[in-house]
Formats: sequence, C-alpha cells, structure tokens
Amino acid sequence: MNLYPALLSGSIEKLQSQIDLVNDDERIATLQIDIIDGLFADNLTITPADIPDLDLGRFQYDIHLLTEEPLDYIFELQTHCQHAQIRACIAQVEKMSYQQVFIEEVHRHDWKVGLSLDLYTPLEAIDEESWPNLDVLQLMAIEAGFQGNKFSPTIFDKIKRAQALIEISGKPIELIVDGGVSLENIQQLSEAGVISIAVGSTLWRSDNPIETITKLLMS
Repeated sequence: MNLYPALLSGSIEKLQSQIDLVNDDERIATLQIDIIDGLFADNLTITPADIPDLDLGRFQYDIHLLTEEPLDYIFELQTHCQHAQIRACIAQVEKMSYQQVFIEEVHRHDWKVGLSLDLYTPLEAIDEESWPNLDVLQLMAIEAGFQGNKFSPTIFDKIKRAQALIEISGKPIELIVDGGVSLENIQQLSEAGVISIAVGSTLWRSDNPIETITKLLMS
C-alpha cells in the first residue's frame, strides 16, 4: 500500500508541523500538497509561491490542484518550484478547460500527470484521448475541498469501473483514493484492490500519526 499524507492548510506553520510528524517514518516517501484557490471550493490554502518556504527534507511530493484552470498553476509551479522534488501534478477536471493541454504541459516538466474526479463527477468526464497519457487517476471519496468530510461508500463502484478502464488503457496508471480514508474503511479499500491512498484528517487528528500509519499499512 502506498500512503501519501495529505497536507491541506493555509498555514505554513501548520503544514511544517505535519511534515515534521512523519519525517522520520521511512515508509513515507511522498506527500500530497493540496492547493485550493477559494473558487473551486470555499477554502483557501497555500499557493505554489509558498512551497519553497516549507522544509520538505527528503520527501517527494504530489501537487493536488483544486482550482479553476489548473494549467495556470503549472506555470506558477514552474516559476517557484523548478528545483523542488515534485513527483506528480494531479488536478481536478471539473474546472479544467483542456485536459490534453494540461497533460502536455505537466509532462513537459518531466512530472507525472494525474486527473482527479470529485465524488459525483463521472469517469466519463475524462476525455478519451487523455487515457493513453495519464500516469495517475485519483478518485475523491468525499466532496473535494475540505479534510474531515465523510467517506462515501458509493466510491467502491467507481473504483471497480476505473480499474476496468485502466486495464483497457493498457497503461500502468496509478489509482489513488483520496478523502475520508480511515481505519474503518481501509480494509474494504484494500479488498477492492486499492494500493494507493491519500490520507489527511485520519492522520492529523490522531494522537499518534505514526501508529495510525502502521495500522493503515497493515490492513
């Protein structure tokens, strides 16, 4: 199981404290940093310009863009994070004008590219021509924009259909489930064949995040 701690806040200090909590856990290699613009959802986080202020140490990280026109943020990442350890850029499709242009721009920087679907966004929202070029498909198990929202079991049917589409594509697309992942549903996710999860509030609201990581990875 790949576990990506999800960082969602407008406070550099809060994010740094969360990074420091998992810094010594060698099982964690990649973080996921959420960037929300206040337009996609009624929430604001740090921006690409703030990322250099974080001490990310040894970690790679994925950028999860919950924004209007995510392509604009790729240009910002290029400006502010050109030497950073970006593994992938994953963007919500709901307010993205041109998926193929986004995909091409991300790949131009030698980053993996991902598309993310909100809870009620159908798989059909991914353009047919996008599938052959995807590295990551992320499915939200909550309505995107805030941590702590309730996990929706409707995601399991979507997972099954997404896995079938990935198989048809013939590409090793990584499927990530994000939102509401907890000790209560991790076993069911594992049984559904999910091997990558982004986890936020379950970690940060626990008394012992490292112990929680252990329990999640053992499921």
